[in-house]
This record gives sequence, structure tokens and C-alpha cells, in this order.
Amino acid sequence: MKIIAPISSFKEAEMLLHFGADELYCGVNTPEWNEHFGNQLWMNRRDPSQANIFSYEDIQKIVELAHENDAQVHLTLNASFYPRGSIAYILKLAEKLVSDIHIDGIIVSDFSLLMRLSEEKLPVRIHLSSLGSCFNSESVDFYLSLGVQRIILPRQLKFSEIHRLIAKANPQMEFEVFALNDGCYFEEGFCQTSHTLGAFCLTDWKVSGHGVSQEEIETHLKDSREYLWYQNNCSSTFQADGLPNGPCSLCGFGHFRDWGVKAVKIVGREASFYRKMGSLQLVKAVMDEVRNGAAPGEIGEYARSLRGTPEYCDRGYMCYFREELDSA
Repeated sequence: MKIIAPISSFKEAEMLLHFGADELYCGVNTPEWNEHFGNQLWMNRRDPSQANIFSYEDIQKIVELAHENDAQVHLTLNASFYPRGSIAYILKLAEKLVSDIHIDGIIVSDFSLLMRLSEEKLPVRIHLSSLGSCFNSESVDFYLSLGVQRIILPRQLKFSEIHRLIAKANPQMEFEVFALNDGCYFEEGFCQTSHTLGAFCLTDWKVSGHGVSQEEIETHLKDSREYLWYQNNCSSTFQADGLPNGPCSLCGFGHFRDWGVKAVKIVGREASFYRKMGSLQLVKAVMDEVRNGAAPGEIGEYARSLRGTPEYCDRGYMCYFREELDSA
């Protein structure tokens, strides 16, 4: 399995490749997009000012460096939807990045964009974002017919569902799962909101209760806030050893390997470089055990020992793909 790391600058690419990233992914923020659509309509799922590359020259340098290290670079064009008139621009941008800069892959979620890319048949890999909501093997066949070569599986799947999906899927399709950082209160693929005006899912809504006692409301709100705290990277905290807290699937890496998962993704293009490096360090340590042939149960125990916060793991709110795993 490969480790995929997020970047927002050339310097980050240098360091992350040096310390074990096998693939990189990034977003772009172009002057043309801002001129026509402004900063309130994002080209991808992350803040354009904090999580994107700003110049073609930097993207070129990143791609060249990655290729020198036998690594690939994938571009995120994964907004939930795009405004009228924007698809034509995005297609031209994709063509430029593929033909001139030799980007390796494009991560897509919007169905209109996916259809157009399928028609254009650019010499580039198409990866389906988790927002594409692939929940079964029949949808795998559908996306394969549109030229998708890798599917990033949603966080809301259970481990057993991932296993069954991959086992039944066409072997031509690659699968990728999230490894670390950032959860979501809802299923992203069914959510048509945008974080451009703030995170809808993190708003502390006021409710009247409609017949429910205030005490019961407060109990439910307390549980909800606790869950959101875990999903929001435990309020972006770190362990005493500098490794990051936050949602993960590290315990499942051995199973992913045995099931045929192609890659695991570190989330957080907008995160600090310190968090990105700590995340890579944590994922790489577990991946070394995977590549050395350790049993799935041994890998799970090792991953828990690295987390250093057993009380967080025991709570269950910090787990992707929440389900008890066989320790064999």
C-alpha cells in the first residue's frame, strides 16, 4: 500500500517525499478562477487561501520533484458542485496541467465534471473523491465505465462493508481509504453545503426541544459536542510526543493490505506543516509494520501503542469505519 500526503507548497513536497510519502495531492487557486467566480466559490473542498498552490511554476516544480522520486501528484477538483460556466474553465485548466505540467491524476466528485472528463479522454488518471459516495460494487462498475481508475471510499462505511465491496468489485479498480485526520459529522457525499461560509456541521445550533425536557436536550448536546470534538481532530491537539490526535483507521491497515487496498490517505491540505509531518511519521511507522508482513492484529496493537491516548481510542469516536475488527 502507498501513503498519500497532502501539500500546499513546494517545500512541503520536498520534506514529505523525503520522509516516506509515496504520492502527493494538492489543490490550485488560479487568478482566472478568482476573477470570474471569487473566493466564495471554491474550486475544491478546501479554503483557497490556506490549502492550495498559487502558481503554475510551483506545480511544475512539485511534479518534477515527485517524478524524480518515483511518486505521483494528484490534483483535487473535488467541489460538491460547480457554478454555471465553470466546467469549461476547469476542463481547460485540467488540459493545461496534464499536457504542460504532466500531473498524474485528478480527484473528482461533481458528476458533470466527471462526465466531461470521461468524454475528453485526457491522458491522466481519474480518481473518484469520497464525495462520489461509492457504497457498493455495482457503483464500482458504473464509475469504471466512466474511466475512473481509483475510488476513495467514504468514511461512513464499516470495515466489513469495505471488505465485501472490494471482494465483489472489478479487479481493474483501485481503492483508497482515509488514514488519519478530519472526520465529518455527516456523509460528505450527501451533503450539499460548503465550508465557504463556515462549517454547517460545526455550528452550535439552538433548539427548542418540541416537548423534550431541557435536561434531556443538554445531555444530547453534550454527547454531540463530544463527538464533534473527536471528529475535529480532538480540537487539533497533539500527544506529548508531538504526534497528532484525531480520527484514524491505523488499526485496520493490516486488513486493508490483505483486502487489496491500494493506498491510504493523510487528510489535511490546510493543516500546518508540523501536523503534516507528524501525521506522516505516525502513518509511516504503522505502514512499516504492514510492509514487514505483520499480522493484522499485531498491527492494530502497535497502532494503538503509538497513539498514546488509549482513552480516546476506547471511546470509539475517533475511529473511521467504526466496527470491531477480527484480531487474526
